[in-house]
Amino acid sequence: MTRLDPRPGERIERGRPVSFTFDGKAVQALAGDTIASALYAAGRRTFSRSFKYHRPRGLMCCAGQCPNCLVAVDGAPGVRACTEPVSEGARVEHMNAWPGLERDAMSVIDRFAGPFTPPGFYYRTFIRPRRLWPLYERVLRHAAGLGRMPHTQPDRTWRTEYRRRHADLLVVGGGVAGLNAAIAAAELGADVVLADEAVEPGGRLLWEGGHDQARALVARARLAGVEILSEAPALGHFDGLVAVWQGDTLHQVRARHHVFATGAIEQPLVFAGNDLPGVMLSGGALRLANLYGVRPGARAVIATTSDRGIEAALGLSAVGVEVLAVADLRAGPGRDDTPLRDLGTTILSGWTVVEARGRAAVTGAVLEPIPGTPGGASMRFELDCDLVVVSGGEAPATALISQAGGSTAYDPARGHFAVSGLPPAIAVAGQVGGQASTQAAADSGELAGLEAALALGLAPGEDGAAARRDELRARLEHPAAPSEAIPPPSAGAGRGRAFACLCEDVTAKDIHRSVEEGYDSIELCKRFTTVMMGPCQGRMCQLPAVRLMASETGQDLGQVGTTTARPPWSTVPLGVLAGRPIEPAKRSSIHGRHRELGATVRWAGDWRRAYDYGDPEGEAFAVHHAAGLIDVSTLGKLLVRGPDAGEFLDRLYPNRLSNLKPGRIRYGVLTSDAGRIMDDGTIGRLDEDSFYVTTTSSGAGAVEQWFSWWLADWGMEVHLADLTQAVSAVNLAGPRSREILSRLTDADCSAEAFAYLDSRQARVAGVGCLLMRIGFVGELGYEIHFPAAYGEDVWDAILAAGGPEGIRPFGLEPQRILRLEKQHIIVGQDTDSESTPFGAGMPWAVKLDKQQDFIGKWALARAADHPSETALVGFTLADGYVPTEGAVVLDERGTAAGQVTSARRSRQVDRVIGMAWVPASLASDGASITIADDGRRVSAQIVTEPFHDPAGELLRS
Repeated sequence: MTRLDPRPGERIERGRPVSFTFDGKAVQALAGDTIASALYAAGRRTFSRSFKYHRPRGLMCCAGQCPNCLVAVDGAPGVRACTEPVSEGARVEHMNAWPGLERDAMSVIDRFAGPFTPPGFYYRTFIRPRRLWPLYERVLRHAAGLGRMPHTQPDRTWRTEYRRRHADLLVVGGGVAGLNAAIAAAELGADVVLADEAVEPGGRLLWEGGHDQARALVARARLAGVEILSEAPALGHFDGLVAVWQGDTLHQVRARHHVFATGAIEQPLVFAGNDLPGVMLSGGALRLANLYGVRPGARAVIATTSDRGIEAALGLSAVGVEVLAVADLRAGPGRDDTPLRDLGTTILSGWTVVEARGRAAVTGAVLEPIPGTPGGASMRFELDCDLVVVSGGEAPATALISQAGGSTAYDPARGHFAVSGLPPAIAVAGQVGGQASTQAAADSGELAGLEAALALGLAPGEDGAAARRDELRARLEHPAAPSEAIPPPSAGAGRGRAFACLCEDVTAKDIHRSVEEGYDSIELCKRFTTVMMGPCQGRMCQLPAVRLMASETGQDLGQVGTTTARPPWSTVPLGVLAGRPIEPAKRSSIHGRHRELGATVRWAGDWRRAYDYGDPEGEAFAVHHAAGLIDVSTLGKLLVRGPDAGEFLDRLYPNRLSNLKPGRIRYGVLTSDAGRIMDDGTIGRLDEDSFYVTTTSSGAGAVEQWFSWWLADWGMEVHLADLTQAVSAVNLAGPRSREILSRLTDADCSAEAFAYLDSRQARVAGVGCLLMRIGFVGELGYEIHFPAAYGEDVWDAILAAGGPEGIRPFGLEPQRILRLEKQHIIVGQDTDSESTPFGAGMPWAVKLDKQQDFIGKWALARAADHPSETALVGFTLADGYVPTEGAVVLDERGTAAGQVTSARRSRQVDRVIGMAWVPASLASDGASITIADDGRRVSAQIVTEPFHDPAGELLRS
């Protein structure tokens, strides 16, 4: 490992070694290193292979903006090595190369197949013969992509917490502008959050000699109460909410005011060989040297359009890099370059780089003057070097601002797209707002913070703050004229590939071809060539592509425009967006009692329910011969009230409900406008204007939405209230249930006074309840509804009162046995999206003769005239085999003709019973069907009436 002597402000800790592996080989690093800086110090220059041509790629930006250093870390692909800190024992592997980075078999595409693989080649090449497309697809899918996902992953490996944060001010960007904005607002009393994607705030100050100033600003911000989120990129602006990812937390920040100090992104130059390892941005070279103590090269050539190149030349010379020449595209003067000339560096004004030479890495550079340079005709410099440092200007990082509603326009003086309009409560500061110098950036940040605090009313009567605001405005009113040149769209034509997009291997020639093909807008060009679709998302390639498009079409850059900035702005693992690995669960107010009674608790939709209490058959037997109690709080419960409530329900249900008398209950099937069964339940009339509607547990939410939708459309005088969570319910069933209930209420529970399908309000165990005499389980039963707060009290009271009668709690599985004995359907299990009431054996639930139109009437009328080809019926098996739900019903030819929907063994009936969809021709008592299940075939007999109490005498007793 080779390092420079200790540098002021360096990020590494030289006394703390860290080791990891790269492609199985041990690498020694220092704490504070990134993976890329450690590998570079160890001598590695090739970090990846390009997407299409598999050309070698090396470090370029060292800031996480380009695609050149993507690696896989501990199996996770797509990690940017230049920003990922080293960790002890990490397993780092290259991507997109086989068998290795130095020798990649797919690099033959670059050497031989380049002319045959222009943009869109697969659209033309792999369309004939069509029968070979499956083969083509396999080959293309194998070749495409940059990383490999694991074949299997038994458990989720990412756990992310969501944090909701409200603040007065959110500052995005932790450079000098962002820090000053946060400090100015916080010192006036604002609640400020600052989010910065770097390891530590400070921005360019950290690697350009201002590290002490940066760390002093951070300390001052913390003292003022600013919450600083480091290593926390802002992912997007969503109608005022900014998502900020920090490690295992996704902060959802909603602030009253926003300041974007996102800076500007240094741009590459487009010239032949501009993708070779050894071609670096000036900021990348300085970061490598000043933050990590690594010399980026021995002999360098620098090509620039602004003072950044001169600053880079001075900085690199200071760490021992021999700077051979600086090709400064500007014809006029810039920063004083006398120190460079004193060191023997050649300064070439009006020149640029046209070619970087080398095969696996830079070995030389060719410099030429731009047309019009005095004395430059036919001149050229060819220099041997191992480093080409370029600075092609800057592009303001405006993506988040555009997502927030801001606009951009082309600035011909600076050669980039600048912020031109901002929505209310949004401000910009620093380089993104055009303030390039450190002092101007600091002033603009302070001004943005002051304006935000004053606009929020946080500094009333603060004349000093207002005066300072006015002073800063005056200071920034006349910014210094830019001293930079606008680079040509491309240089070095005919010398080799000049890449406009390093992510997708899109060259200047590809942009030309796109225009020739008719894709002459930037949006169409993007889709044809895939420029800007890669990992950098246009950070490095949008401005070069727009310049090339303007050159090819004869438009100016403002006419070409930019593509739409969409979130996420920074790369983010899907696991972050997925949140915590939890499943939201609903529990009834009696859930604790079920646990105490030893219930087996399982999922039932989004509810956690008691499946049984250890003996499902015994629990069902108790309901038949004594009494049982089940928690049915999960049922959907809707209160429908108003003068039009009856008519409203008549429009929704296919049977009549408006003629229901108060105190009576009717079963109803809810159908869609296609006549298919959506849900079922009971409807009880409480008084002239009030109905109590119950739904299935799983359908409660959908039914409430369905009712609300049609109520909004029809505009009837009806009020709808969802009581599902507020009301608990239990079902007391069995031949002894009347005696048990009578002990707990003063209401007359006799068969004459409280008949089947009656409802009444009464107190049970001292709690006001709604009693409904219904019988889903086939025995004498009472459904008792009451406020959820009394759930455990009512449950305990009923079990205590039923002790002498042998009452037992029963769960969902015994209930399914009991309902199957009565052939009562479960919507969604015994029905599917095509089931109608006629096919499901419930024609009595449809009243086509009622005058009121209802949803699905036309479809149900058609279904009545065209009998279904299949029917839902019961069946029995004598040999004790219980078929799987979903087992196939075969017709006489042995082909699939139906399926089993439910099957259980019934102790009461002493047989295996079930329900199935069978051909209508077989839907008659005594008919035989064949069921194929798990490799065996069994014979079953059709039963069309309930297996238990077919006349319903027990229900009505």
